Order: sequence, then C-alpha cells, then structure tokens
Amino acid sequence: MKWLDAHDFPDTQSRSIDGITPLMLAALHGEDYIVGALFESGARIIAFDDEGNHALWYACLGGAPGRFLRLVGAGLALDHLNADDMTCLMQAAATGRIEVMWLLLSLGANDSLVAPDGRDALDMAADLGLRLLHAVHERRGPKLVSAGESPYYGPGSARGVFSDNVSR
Repeated sequence: MKWLDAHDFPDTQSRSIDGITPLMLAALHGEDYIVGALFESGARIIAFDDEGNHALWYACLGGAPGRFLRLVGAGLALDHLNADDMTCLMQAAATGRIEVMWLLLSLGANDSLVAPDGRDALDMAADLGLRLLHAVHERRGPKLVSAGESPYYGPGSARGVFSDNVSR
C-alpha cells in the first residue's frame, strides 16, 4: 500500500514512535477508506500504543463518526482503560469534544467509570466548562463576583454543579 510507505510503515502490523500502528494513525486522521483497507489487509485491530490506547482513542482525538462505528463494530471496547486509567469518553470530556461524547454515549459507553482522581466523564466536562467560563469572564473585565465563585453555578468547583439528588 502506498499509504503505508508514505507514513513509514513497512507493513500493517508495524509500529512507529510511541507504538502507534497504521490503524491508529488512519483513525486519527479520519481516513475511513484507509481504515477499511487496513481491516481488509489483516491489520491487528486490538493493538495498543505505549500508553495503552487503541485505535478508538485516536478516532476520538480526530472526531469523525464513521471511524467510531467501524472500529466499535470490529470489536474495540468502548470502555477500555488506558495506562492512565482513562477511557475514550473521559478523554473526549476532558478536551471538550462534546459531539464525540454524545456519540460514545449513544454507542453504550459507560459514563459512571471514574479516573484515578475520582472524577467521571461528566465531572471532567463540567470542570472544563467552568474553566472556560472563568477564562471568558477574566477577559471581559473586572470580576463581578468574589474569588472562587461562579456567577452561573455558585461557589465552589464544577463538582458543585451537579447535586447528588439530580440524575445525570
């Protein structure tokens, strides 16, 4: 395959820097045709990079839905924990990829798994949103509220956004 040569992979089973496989790279770049061709060529679907991530993790970084369906259909686990005990859903939440989160949840990803710091994917998304709100507020001018308070959610961190009595 010309694609393999162009990306310095000798074959479909090879690994590059950080253990990235051709399938992971194609998933990252959204090259659905190449992902399909790699499947047909016998690429190892369940392979992990040096951090314990599989091709679905890379598809989440890239964000296009076609790859998700193909990779999940091929058997990649939605709730796989990498070496840092993070799932694809947590990664999408922590980086603000809301559309990726919705797709993963619609495919059955578990939103109750927690990272080593005790936060689940929804906590991570709320924390990111709160940080963004604070950044916007700081750019707009003087603070309208005292330190540690959000004008939208009250005092405290993003964890206070959700009440224990409210179903997520």
